[in-house]
Amino acid sequence: MNFSIRSKALWLIPCFALAGSAFVVNDAEANKSGQSFGVKLSEAQQQKLFETRKEWELSSADNRISIINDSHNCINAAQTPEAFRNCKQKGRQSHRALKEQRRKKINTTLKSMGLEPMQSNLKHGHRKGRGNNQRIGAKLRPNQV
Repeated sequence: MNFSIRSKALWLIPCFALAGSAFVVNDAEANKSGQSFGVKLSEAQQQKLFETRKEWELSSADNRISIINDSHNCINAAQTPEAFRNCKQKGRQSHRALKEQRRKKINTTLKSMGLEPMQSNLKHGHRKGRGNNQRIGAKLRPNQV
């Protein structure tokens, strides 16, 4: 059966409508799960939250620089793929710990204002959307190097 371009285009309309409704459902579900996307903060609350974030960024700058320098030195000293992976893993763990400290600091401010705290995105050590399938080349065992 041969369809003209016009009839093919007409079939796209219900497809887009269905896809659009899926996005609306996902937004509604996100709001039900405790995420307060539409919460309006007062000027005083916005200012207090801004001051907390600013204070945190300034106080943690030296920590971030230290993590990057340690990671750089470790990678420079790495002689094997395993040592390189360990350096990368230590750097990620340090960044996660710093991110968790930031979340706790901001949550203290949010709780003092009577607002819902931020949820942790670090669950069970899983990384979002990335498996081991993005590795370049085969994984080498220590005796293969």
